[in-house]
Parts: sequence; C-alpha cells; structure tokens
Amino acid sequence: MATNVDLRLDVLQSEASSPIVDHDHVSLSERIAILVTADVAGVTLIGLVIFRLYARPLNYDESQMWAGIASFFVGWIVASWTQNLYGRKVLLSGARMHSQHGLVACALTFGIVLLLEFALKFIGGVSRVWLLAWAISDFVWLGGLRSLWAYCLHRSLRRGKCVDRALVLVGSSRHARHLSVDIERESRGQIAVVSVMGIPGTPGGVPIDRLDEVVRAGMVDRVIIANFEGAIEQSRVLLARLMRVAVDVTLIPDLAELQTPVLSVDRIGMLAAIDLASRPLTAIEVALKRAEDLSLSCLIMLLTAPLFIVTALAIKFDSPGPVLFGQLREGYHNKVFKVWKFRTMYHEARDEQAVQQTSRNDRRVTRVGRILRRLSLDELPQLINVVRGEMSIVGPRPHALGMTSVGLPMTQVLEGYAARHRLKPGITGWAQVSGCRGEVDSHEKLRRRVSLDCYYIDHWSLSLDLWIIVRTVALFVFDSDAY
Repeated sequence: MATNVDLRLDVLQSEASSPIVDHDHVSLSERIAILVTADVAGVTLIGLVIFRLYARPLNYDESQMWAGIASFFVGWIVASWTQNLYGRKVLLSGARMHSQHGLVACALTFGIVLLLEFALKFIGGVSRVWLLAWAISDFVWLGGLRSLWAYCLHRSLRRGKCVDRALVLVGSSRHARHLSVDIERESRGQIAVVSVMGIPGTPGGVPIDRLDEVVRAGMVDRVIIANFEGAIEQSRVLLARLMRVAVDVTLIPDLAELQTPVLSVDRIGMLAAIDLASRPLTAIEVALKRAEDLSLSCLIMLLTAPLFIVTALAIKFDSPGPVLFGQLREGYHNKVFKVWKFRTMYHEARDEQAVQQTSRNDRRVTRVGRILRRLSLDELPQLINVVRGEMSIVGPRPHALGMTSVGLPMTQVLEGYAARHRLKPGITGWAQVSGCRGEVDSHEKLRRRVSLDCYYIDHWSLSLDLWIIVRTVALFVFDSDAY
C-alpha cells in the first residue's frame, strides 16, 4: 500500500476535487430520532383516536385525555431510561430483544399512569376503558414498530449501508488492511472502514491538515486509532487535533499477546480501564438469588414434609442402612461440601467417591431407589444444603470429587471445566432440563454439560430460574433419562 490509503474511497483527493460523500448513509443518531418521533407520534395519535371513538361520545372531559397523555410521557421517560430503550446496545440487538425492551417499557409506563391515577389522584375520573384500549393498542404499535425498525436496520447493514463510516489510522501500515477487515467483521457490518492510513508524523503517515479536511467534510463518523504504541507522541498530537472537530474517536490497544476477549471498557477516575472478566452476578443479583433460594426451599420443605416421612419409611423398610446418603462434592469456587440425598443404593454397595457412575439397570440400586431416582425425589434432602447456603435451587449440578469421564479426571478432559464453579451448584440446572442427565460416559457429553452450565451462569435471571424450575417439574413424569 504505497500511498497507505484504501482505494475503496480515495479520501486523499487532490485539493481541487470535491469530497466523495455517501448520501445514502443514515447514521444511528438519525435512526434513533426517527424511532423516537414514531414512538411519540404513534402513541399520541392512538390515544387521540381511541378517545374520540369511545370516550368523547360519553361526554368525557378532554382535559382528562391530555392529562392521560401527559402522564404517559412522564412514565415513558422514566421507563425508557430504566430499560436503556434508546441505548446503542439495545438498538443494535436483534428484533426479539429490541421488542422485548419496548414492551417492558410500555408496561412500566402504564403502571406509572395507573399510579398517578389511583394513588395520587392526578388524572381524576379518566375512562378506565380508554386507558386499557390505549395500552393494548400501544403494545401492538410499539412491538410492531420495533420489529420493523430492527428488520430495516439489519437489511441496511446487509446492503452495505452501515451505521458508522470509519477512518482507521494505524501506527504501522503493515497490518492496516487486516485490521480494517477485522473491524468490519467484528462489528457485523455496523462499521464500514472507508480508508486506512498511517498516523500523521509516522513513516507513510498522512499530513494532519488533510486528515482534518476529511473529517470536517463529513466523510466519516468515527476515527479509529490502532497500533499506536510505537507512536505515542504523534498520537497525542493527533488526538489534540481531533478533539476540535465533531467526530467519534476510538482507541484500539494491541492486546493480541494476551489472547483474551475484552468484556467492556470502563474508567477508574481519569484512567481508561479494560474489563476482561466480571463476576457472573452483581451484589444485588446475589441477594435476589439467595432470597429466591430461601423462600422456595422453605416452601417446598413445608409442602413436602409428609413425602419426606413416607420416603424415609420406605427406604428403611426396603433395605438396611441409613435413610440419608452424604457425598463430598465440589461447589462454589471449588469448595468441598457434603451433599445430602435419600439413599437409593444398598448400603454395602455405596460409592462415596463416585468411582463408578450409576448406569441404567444398575444392580446396586434398591427397588425403592429406582422409583426415587426415576422421579428425582432422591434429591429432596438437598434443600437442606440450600438453606445452609451451600447450594441453590437452580445452578450447575455439583459433581463428586472422584468423578471421571472415560477414566480421566474432569479437569484433564476439559480445560475450562472449573468455570462452572463460578456460581453455587444447584439441585437442578439448565444442563439437566436440556437433556444432559445420566452418565457422563463420553468427553462430548462432558463438554455439552459444561457449555450449558456456563451459558446459564452468563445469562442468569430470575425468569430463567423460574423457567428451569417449571421444566424440572415436567421432567418428573416425562424424563426417560432419569434412572
């Protein structure tokens, strides 16, 4: 690259020629403005039409209509802010997530409207039927609008009409073309690199005055500076110049040697900080999950107390030995604890180290034990572990200390095996309701289980826990893999 410029767009044109500008390009800020306008105009128009069709013939005061619309906008501002509705992350997500955030914001908004109406008497005697019809219509409008908006955005991206046009400056031109390809691929078409060049002041770099002209001409939305470690002083001069114009400036440090994904970029005071990993749950989420565990475990123990008694008697009469069976397992941060289960094997055939995994038609399992294992009732005593804080209702299933996969320790089979210990183990989990029950008799089964466990940890929510619990209840009857 002799001129150090990508020939797809010759940004370093002769001074006599006019700049080439992509007139079909619509920036994200313009798209957001269109969406906000459609939101506001649509909601207002729907409210007016429904009011005039229903409430006006019944002689409702129009001031109530305007009070309702005003309160809606107050609620919409609060709800859209809490849902980050117009944030880049949500707007560039898929249609499903985009519509989901919009519908949740709409529900929160009408909750605020009802609060103003009933609690603060702000809206007085406004028609409840009008509010209900308006709310339902807005749900349809906002959900459909966001699905259409997401479809149009991704269609534009596929056609090459990107969200951002970028000019990439690198300290060395050697990797310039590879870098531009990586940026377009990793941004999934949201950023189109229209030119790459060297940092002004470095060998092969473009003159800074002409770079300034390109930015002021509106030919790019973003300037990306990469591989600047060997040109710190030149980069400082460049940044000072770019701060004078209206353009986004992004730095991409060279982290290739670390070979680790970047989670997010934060700031500690005035220092830039790159996050490489984070706790799976925040302090608030930990408290919510603990409250969920305590409330559900106490409720289940209360409701199943007679079942505990009947099961204990059945085990005692079926074969000699204790009712409960304790086994050491690895939990949160690889801490060892004793998990409790109803005994399902003959006492003399117990395997506390899990050297031999339980198989289908295992002769060590008692008659009552087969029923308990088939219905997963042998896991009920683990509610004691949940109350003690060693386990959760939902989480990765804890494995015994001596458990192996095809004769090899788990950690030797899969390097990232320990990542499943970032959260408390659970009585049931995402892997179990996704078909991963029974023996781990192949490396592929182990990889799938760990992959599902890590997915749960990275995507935890109370709603996901509830869905897993519902599916677990269904498995009591319909799961053929329990034995």
